[in-house]
Amino acid sequence: MCLCGWREHTRLLRTGEADAALMFAPYDPDGIDADIVALEPRVAALPADHALTPASRVLLADLGIAPEEVDGRAERDMNKHGVHDLAQVVALIGLGTTTTVLPISVAARYPRPGVTYVSVEDCPPATLVIAWPERSRSRGVAALVRAAAAVAQSRGMSTAVEATR
Repeated sequence: MCLCGWREHTRLLRTGEADAALMFAPYDPDGIDADIVALEPRVAALPADHALTPASRVLLADLGIAPEEVDGRAERDMNKHGVHDLAQVVALIGLGTTTTVLPISVAARYPRPGVTYVSVEDCPPATLVIAWPERSRSRGVAALVRAAAAVAQSRGMSTAVEATR
C-alpha cells in the first residue's frame, strides 16, 4: 500500500510503482483501465462560521459553484493556494480561505475543528474507481478488482461497471 498526494495515482500506475489504485474521477485515462466501485454523494466543505453552515442542505448555486466546476474545484484551489493534498485544502477551508465540495467518504476522513460539511442537494455524485495499468495481466490485480467490486456491491454501492472515459 502506498499513500500518495493529489492526482499522483495515475503517474504511479503508469511508472509501475503501483499495481492498482482507488481514486476519484476525473483522471487522465491514458494507459489506465478502471472499473467504477461506487458513486457517492458530495458535501460542501465550509468554514464553521460560514452563513450556510446552519442549513441541512444547500444548492451548488448557494456556493457559487456551477455543475461543470464541481470536479475541478478542489484542484483549482490547490493550484491557486500552492497546496498539495486534501489535508491542506481542508486546513484552508477551516481558515476561511475557500470552500469546496468533496465526496462524503473524504469528508468523513477529514473531520476538522473549524470545518462544517453540509449536503449539496443538486451536486452530481463522485465516482470512485479502482484503476490499473491497461497493460497489466496480473491475476492478483484482477482478483483485487473483483474483490473491490464485490465489497462495493455488498455495501449497497453501485455495481462495478467499466468506467467511462
